[in-house]
Amino acid sequence: MAILRRNEHQTKRPRVVVVGAGSAGAVIAARLSQNQDVDVLLLESGPDVAAALEADGIQSTNFVEALEVENRNLRIPVRRTASQGLSDYVRGVGTGGSSSVNAMVGMWGMASDYDRWERDLGCDGWSWRDVAPVFANLPIPLFTTLLGEWGNVDRALVDAATDLGFERRDDLSTASLAGHGIGAVALTCNGGRRASVNDIYLEPARSRFNLEIRGSSAVDRLNMNGNDVVGVHLANGSDIDANAVVVCAGAISTPQILLRTKIQRSGIGHGVKDHPAVAFTLALKEPSEARYAISTLLRTTSTRTGKHNDNSQTEQGNIHLLPLNHTTAHDKMHGAMFAAVMRVYSTGSITLAGLHDNQPDGGRNSAKIDLNLLGDERDMDTMTEATLMLATMVEGRSFAGITNSVSNELTTDDMQGWLLNNVGSYSHIGCSSKMGALSNEDAVVDTAGKVIGYSHVWVCDASIFPDLPSGNTHLPVVMMAERISQRISESLLPN
Repeated sequence: MAILRRNEHQTKRPRVVVVGAGSAGAVIAARLSQNQDVDVLLLESGPDVAAALEADGIQSTNFVEALEVENRNLRIPVRRTASQGLSDYVRGVGTGGSSSVNAMVGMWGMASDYDRWERDLGCDGWSWRDVAPVFANLPIPLFTTLLGEWGNVDRALVDAATDLGFERRDDLSTASLAGHGIGAVALTCNGGRRASVNDIYLEPARSRFNLEIRGSSAVDRLNMNGNDVVGVHLANGSDIDANAVVVCAGAISTPQILLRTKIQRSGIGHGVKDHPAVAFTLALKEPSEARYAISTLLRTTSTRTGKHNDNSQTEQGNIHLLPLNHTTAHDKMHGAMFAAVMRVYSTGSITLAGLHDNQPDGGRNSAKIDLNLLGDERDMDTMTEATLMLATMVEGRSFAGITNSVSNELTTDDMQGWLLNNVGSYSHIGCSSKMGALSNEDAVVDTAGKVIGYSHVWVCDASIFPDLPSGNTHLPVVMMAERISQRISESLLPN
């Protein structure tokens, strides 16, 4: 068994291996390598590409172009509901992870999300008052789209929502107390270019002597000595020793790594959540010339406050309506409108499917991923309300002015059946290895991100969300990484 060990002159500095160079791993590696007394090895399963050499599609501020860069998008088969077969779930791969291919909508979530983490989910120190200053000081730029840059679908949404009495506000990305509003979103871009964590965190750190970034290095499992993590085992069969390991492989891959390692925490792969979404395709009268695929957002709060919704504060901002000015980089004659549920109760699972000798990788990457979207009646109720709201809106005056037709095939006679057959997701998967109190048997990591019951191993990515925030998940992951990197740095200090 091949083992990569440090040279003799390196033995005085501890080595930290960070698994995954996405929204969390890039931040963790950049922050830990600020300490010159620590060697940091960042392992990424996809290619490592310096920011200046990124493909045009990755650099573009039009995210649909990034989705067409073949070697930067991983398509994973998942089952969204029991009524659906397997379909692709797209995740970013390579340095920057999904921050290099996502829709660039930067959102903090609702203040009530984080207060719930602390109050109800055992995550002391993660309330809104704790995380708000971190969000406010993130180095990732947020560009609020300008009216003159909006596409026709953006304008139709804003006009229709204004007619319905929604307040116009262009601060929805950071307005964490506003449960209702329509207006511009802020995108993670700067100077006409996407601002991924590869750009913002890794690029300034690449010249550090104590940071190595190694692409095409997929990690299969952690190496253990009892309950002490001592390194990682790569998919190519080699081993790398480490004084500490931080797993940041994402909400789909992280639980698989922990399960293959046989980490004994019952919550691994359970409680998985995503934001369910329904899309209506719009056949446009004129080709879209929008600079950004998405520039606006409608946020509102469900009116269904029945027996399940005793605390209305936790439901604030639980519905999004989102426009898509064009569906692909080459088709400018079709746009879309999405309705999504942002406060989610349904939970799914990620389990290992077993090893199969007839598969090229021995089956180590085979997992059964069931999202179980709309499995809880509260989500079904809210999705029904959001979908009917969307259907009414796209049939109105504002959308009639820009569309030849709307393809939704909505069947209100069997609304639940239609939703189970047609619902997709916002691609915000999380909660698969949750953070929680030490006394919580389902918690996988403590409030510092450290795996409970094990030494020298942390997890930081969307998998450790105790619950999904009510917004796009990229910036919340970066926020968590900033905080957890501080905890890890403190643990590496000499006694």
